[in-house]
Amino acid sequence: MAATLITGASGAMGRALAHKLAEAGVQLALCARDERKLRSLAEQLEVDTVIVPADLTQPDAAAAVIAQSEAALGPIQGLAHCVGSTLIKPLHLTAEADLRAVFELNYFSAFHTLKAFVQAALKHKQPASAVLVGSLVAQAGFPNHEGIASAKAAVAALALSTAASYADKGIRVNCVHPGLTVSVLSARLTGSPEAIERNARMNPMGKVGEGVDSAALIAFLLGNEARWITGQQIGVDGGHAVLHPLPKA
Repeated sequence: MAATLITGASGAMGRALAHKLAEAGVQLALCARDERKLRSLAEQLEVDTVIVPADLTQPDAAAAVIAQSEAALGPIQGLAHCVGSTLIKPLHLTAEADLRAVFELNYFSAFHTLKAFVQAALKHKQPASAVLVGSLVAQAGFPNHEGIASAKAAVAALALSTAASYADKGIRVNCVHPGLTVSVLSARLTGSPEAIERNARMNPMGKVGEGVDSAALIAFLLGNEARWITGQQIGVDGGHAVLHPLPKA
């Protein structure tokens, strides 16, 4: 697999993916806002790695990240955009500032980064693969998630349309939709064993996700074994979006 850029690399999913790809010998460009966390992660990986701290909500940041990554590693042919946030508020309590912030971090960061990646891939005229990260709540209705569900649904639409636009250029784009995953972002719902157990009971498979669950799928989609897979929306959620088991006695 060619050099890959992981954005949101300091999060649970991004870290797990970095370790998985490094084990396969993939050169990595790691991007997040916290340089200290990026350096700590890079020191754990036994592959050529470049760290590129950046705030990808800024329109020009993504192009600079791609340019710096390619200057160090050559053409970047894989992108895993793992940047994200959450917002748990009902519609009538969601302020304009809340909505704008959640769209900036989730949708606009994905738009800017995918655009810069596609522009570079077109310039190099080489096959490329991008994976965006949506959410379970974009595929199934959960109360009090109107803002984040809308933003992640926009990410999913971005992936699908981009896949259609560039399929004949060998640029694949897919979107994964994780369910509840243990991370700093989900601490409100996974911050204690009791909270994890409570939320696991609502899942068809009786568990809460970990970063490695989504990382495994992303790594596959980025690789050559998935060379005929594009435009797909794939849940990593224990079936939560589509399965409705009968209540247990």
